[in-house]
Amino acid sequence: MLDTEVLSRTAPRALDVGTPLGDVRFAVRVGGWDVPARPELTWGLESGARLCRWRHSSVRLDVVSGTTACGLPGVTRETTILRVLAREDVGEFVVRAELAGAPHEDRIWESAFTAETADAAVSVGGPGAELLRRCSRAGQHVPPYWSRLVGGDAVERTGGRLTWRLPRIDRGDYAELWVSVAWSAAGGDPGRAVDIDAARVLRELTQ
Repeated sequence: MLDTEVLSRTAPRALDVGTPLGDVRFAVRVGGWDVPARPELTWGLESGARLCRWRHSSVRLDVVSGTTACGLPGVTRETTILRVLAREDVGEFVVRAELAGAPHEDRIWESAFTAETADAAVSVGGPGAELLRRCSRAGQHVPPYWSRLVGGDAVERTGGRLTWRLPRIDRGDYAELWVSVAWSAAGGDPGRAVDIDAARVLRELTQ
């Protein structure tokens, strides 16, 4: 993903994203391996983002996360982009993003939700099944065979939790999943900020 030889090491920390309504916490499972909360290695990027890395006998997981401008006044957005490189055949790729203690969500979509209180609104979202199939057919982000393997139930939404249950990744292939968290004052519309162009945001984070 990046040449780590030219980057500065920083202290590892969990992928959690702090919001006015609490932390959005991530959990990742790849091919039966429950990825530890804290990465093995972390580097700081010039954009202010960070690159985290976990290594396992069958996979390498790289995660770039950071804040980019979303063009919406009063809205802050942080995006987490996870990239699995399969060293061996991997049977599954599962990512969970949960807004801990989220109030009842007022606005929901297939792969995103917005929770709001009298003080703030927070949206969490990522790609839906059809977008992942389109990416697969276009040769972007995910393997070409995912176009026939990603089902309509690839994304589960329960309360303040989103779970992506994604197909296998064959040896030598990679797959990327992205999750954005955006927030604003109450009455704002941070949901518009979580519908991103993942390639563009990745470029912004890594430039």
